[in-house]
Amino acid sequence: AVTFVTLGLSYGVWYSYSVFLVALLREFGWSRSLLAGAFSVFVLVHGAAAPALGWLADRIGPRRLFVAGAAILALGLGLAGAVERPWHLYAAFGVVSAIGVACAGWVPAVVLVQRWFPARVGAALGITSAGIGVGILLVVPATQALVEWLGWRWAFRLAALAVLAWTVPMTLAVVRDPPGGPAGAGARLGGVTPREALGTPAFWLVCAASFLGSLGT
Repeated sequence: AVTFVTLGLSYGVWYSYSVFLVALLREFGWSRSLLAGAFSVFVLVHGAAAPALGWLADRIGPRRLFVAGAAILALGLGLAGAVERPWHLYAAFGVVSAIGVACAGWVPAVVLVQRWFPARVGAALGITSAGIGVGILLVVPATQALVEWLGWRWAFRLAALAVLAWTVPMTLAVVRDPPGGPAGAGARLGGVTPREALGTPAFWLVCAASFLGSLGT
């Protein structure tokens, strides 16, 4: 349940950028392509961080990544609330916030869920990933209301506060790393090492499906 809400909050904030884009366009008069570029940078940084985060989740555990990710995401959102130049936005939202979402997002969640529920990993991941859709459904309109009520700067700041207020205490209180401790570099999952997985067609089909799915959204 904690991971469900954490994913919903993190990804809901990510996809709330469409609301912030309109507000920034009105305030600064920057072009839509310039503002959309920050979202593109976010996507690239988020994706590029995934392999390193998988490695870290194996070694330090997903619990620490969730806490670190919440702190980094809150920092990025707080900085985004103070932007005055386009590069400020690219750095705060496109880079810092993206790293925060990646650390508190899908990769550590998958590691956590598949090791706690190996016998029902499909159902467990399905329930957990549903948090992303629910979060987008709820957080985006909530962000719109905050922007209209308090302005986009305070909306960023309150989003940062919400991420910290939920993710850090709930993760520390409820989430536990899977038994057995961090996995070694050659750890086997389902009888296959990471190196062996890279040589299978199934692995690359999953990669292609994920890539095309992201491209479509």
